[in-house]
Amino acid sequence: MKFKKTICAACVATFFISGCATPGGDPATSSENNTAALRCAAFGAGGAVLGAVLGGTRGAVKGAIAGLAACAVVEIASRQTKTAAEVDQQYKVSNRNRLPPTAKIDAYATVVTPNGAVKAGDAIKVQSTIRAVSGTNEPVREIKEVLVAYAPTGEEFKRGEKLVNDTGGSGEYDNSFTLKLPQGAPQGIYRLQTQVFLNGRPGTMKESAMQVAEIDGMPTLALLDR
Repeated sequence: MKFKKTICAACVATFFISGCATPGGDPATSSENNTAALRCAAFGAGGAVLGAVLGGTRGAVKGAIAGLAACAVVEIASRQTKTAAEVDQQYKVSNRNRLPPTAKIDAYATVVTPNGAVKAGDAIKVQSTIRAVSGTNEPVREIKEVLVAYAPTGEEFKRGEKLVNDTGGSGEYDNSFTLKLPQGAPQGIYRLQTQVFLNGRPGTMKESAMQVAEIDGMPTLALLDR
């Protein structure tokens, strides 16, 4: 992929931010979230521009990735949807009324929304269903899911992880990661990789891709050709 620097777009973004951050404004009318978002947008724009000045194309890429790493947000939530008894019974019905000898992940599925192109700043949600069954010789102690987000350059820029179960034993769970990219995030294909860990052992890995695109003339910091 060829990286295209758009210094003018960065300048527009910086100008836009300066206009929004009005000095002397009433704090009661501004939220901390909006302030943080503006600061992150400014950081991302400045990082890419400064990187381009110091290191050309390679520096611009590093600056943009630094902005992503600092300003992207991952929100995580989980809930139990089936009890240990329900999961054990479901497993036994399909396995001659027996549990496995060791703990195992019996099901792991993920869904990513929205499906298609998204604007920087929109929420990207990875929703997982995880079903774990205790074994006769090894109970389920810990179920963990890890999300790793990769920029269009292929570099990791954000990671999130969640201990899904509150107590040991079989169970089925819904777990979700919501990734929010900062305004000015580079356009291109972002890979989202999730993996489940059972009792510390790595299990199945899932991977999906999302395309961040310029929509309705939104200024972007950098463009990535596919």
